[in-house]
Amino acid sequence: MFKHLVVAETTTSTTLGTLLFVSLCFLLLLALIKKFAWGSIAEMLEKRAAKIANDLDSAEQSRIHAASLEQERQENLVNSRQEAATIVNNAKSVAEKSGATILNDAKDEARQVKQKAKDDIELERQQALSSVKDEVAEFSVQIATKILQKELTKEAHEDLINSCIEGLGNNHETR
Repeated sequence: MFKHLVVAETTTSTTLGTLLFVSLCFLLLLALIKKFAWGSIAEMLEKRAAKIANDLDSAEQSRIHAASLEQERQENLVNSRQEAATIVNNAKSVAEKSGATILNDAKDEARQVKQKAKDDIELERQQALSSVKDEVAEFSVQIATKILQKELTKEAHEDLINSCIEGLGNNHETR
């Protein structure tokens, strides 16, 4: 089947001829590869090397960028925690101030209620004392009437009224 492709007739001493023919074919093949394929192969290899180098640089830049983003996230987290602590502390101080204000207001109101109660008590005491004095005056008139029937002097009569009023005033104040 391949008989028509025979280039030369083979003899037993063709080793040198075969060697020359194969070498010539190999050199011709190298020349053809260099002329038609070597440029594109070298260009493809250079492109591949450049792409690999570019990919490595991109990966390194991505890693650096990711590290900086992580650092920024950590800083933001720390800042957020500090802001939250500040907000909580501010809320606590506002609550404490509000509590102190409420407590002071309650104390003031209690003082006012206590003072009003004291004033009311004093007013009631004055009214009671006035009432007692009126009763004493009436009682004095009754005594005076009885005494007049016995004919006392004016000085004895005043001393008797004053002593009755003082006795009633002292009895009422000690209650």
